[in-house]
Amino acid sequence: MNSRVSGAAPGLAGLALILFPLVALAAKLVYPGWMLVLVIWSSWLLLPGYVIQVVIAASALLRRRGVLRHADGGWRAIVASWVTSIGVLGVGFFLLDGGDDGRSESAMTVLSGMTESAPAAQVSMVLALICGFFWLVGWIWLVFEWIIQLILLRRAQTVA
Repeated sequence: MNSRVSGAAPGLAGLALILFPLVALAAKLVYPGWMLVLVIWSSWLLLPGYVIQVVIAASALLRRRGVLRHADGGWRAIVASWVTSIGVLGVGFFLLDGGDDGRSESAMTVLSGMTESAPAAQVSMVLALICGFFWLVGWIWLVFEWIIQLILLRRAQTVA
């Protein structure tokens, strides 16, 4: 069975890897507060992960001869790309943020008109935690798939 990826799926996944974190940051700007400040302060941790993600997208998914486009089982990397991309987008949309005034809102509560609703804030935070889990798991999965495919490519080149 040939499980190689064809069509537009790798390109779309690569674009999602690059653009969805930026859209998530924009969603976080809907109601900025101390969590956004913490994101800025921890950017030295987040930025290298994003750079790795962009490198994977550009070199392995967007290039015509990218390793994840032509690998057997490349669909796993496509799924991992979407899991991490949707996860980061969900965190940006659902993560509660607030300032010194004591209010905590998310893009979801502001855009849906449910500001100052405690149940909506609780649902938003639970969804943010779930999305954060998928963001991290998907990112780790994607990096492992990329490394494995690079190793397999090198082995195939040394044998040939």
